[in-house]
Amino acid sequence: MEQLLKTFPDKHSRLTGFVLIILSLMLFSLATFTIIRQASLKGKSISDNTIDITLAVTGFDLESSQPLTEITPTQGEIAPTSIIIKTTQNPAPTQVAVTSTPFIPTTIAPSPTAAEGPPTVVAFYADPQSDSDAEDANHQQIVNYILARGANPVFNAGDIMEDGTQASLDRFNAVTATLRSSRTFYSALGNNDRVEGDASTPSSLYLNNFNFPNNERWYSINWGNLHMVVLDSAFAASNMTQRSWLAADLQSAASQSKITGVIFHHPSFATTIQSYLVDYNVDFVIMGHDHGYRHYVSNGIHHFVNGGQPNMGYFIAWIYENRVTLSAYNQYNGTIATISFDER
Repeated sequence: MEQLLKTFPDKHSRLTGFVLIILSLMLFSLATFTIIRQASLKGKSISDNTIDITLAVTGFDLESSQPLTEITPTQGEIAPTSIIIKTTQNPAPTQVAVTSTPFIPTTIAPSPTAAEGPPTVVAFYADPQSDSDAEDANHQQIVNYILARGANPVFNAGDIMEDGTQASLDRFNAVTATLRSSRTFYSALGNNDRVEGDASTPSSLYLNNFNFPNNERWYSINWGNLHMVVLDSAFAASNMTQRSWLAADLQSAASQSKITGVIFHHPSFATTIQSYLVDYNVDFVIMGHDHGYRHYVSNGIHHFVNGGQPNMGYFIAWIYENRVTLSAYNQYNGTIATISFDER
């Protein structure tokens, strides 16, 4: 300051210069305070290490007791109506929920490139188990959404029954009658698809209700450019016969020449069979059981957990020759995330 004032020729000039410097500092402080105040009113965090602020909006049940979250934002779209703040101190985004009416956008099916044919459109959902009319209504809503999307085939990641009861199977059959008569339906076994009162044995009611390939507990199907493997994580997680079958199936020409997905009930089972998934080039995994949406990438493989009762959701996957686009939807038919990835 003293050196700056010496540049003025006389005392009066120095006094005038001093006043101008003080006024400039005051104006700068006022402007800085105004910027910070405006940012705080908008709910943003301002700090020296702030890198990026992004507002992502899509459909979401913000008041749900089981919020749907996207845990790997760098791999796809971030879940709806949230402010994402990225800082150098903490690279992982922090999501701040904003109360609003759920936004329900329309997702348009991705267009094939000039060299690609039309995709195979597949639906996935999980945990529709019901022992009440309200849960039947939740299930029916998801079935209606899937039918409207025109997807075929349709896969379920387990727990079509509630505690293995005949009544819950009857409810499932009633809700899915149109879907199963107009689409090809497949399901994995869940822990609730058990003999009533016996948690270690798959229900004969379940097995007799369907006519799935192989032994109906683990099997694979080919549909368009999709090779889909269905596994039993509920009653055969440590069954070496299933694992030997899995290794042989994933090395088959059908699996190696197509997009390959694997579906089972328990997310923890992904760790058990991780080496098979990695070594034999599985492209994506669908799971249930947790009753809430998740997406993560492990060893280059996309893993998706579907929401279940009472906040059910569903996935639609467009399977191309060498890539996949998958959209996750909530119980309002709002888009949670759309994720695209190439064949491994």
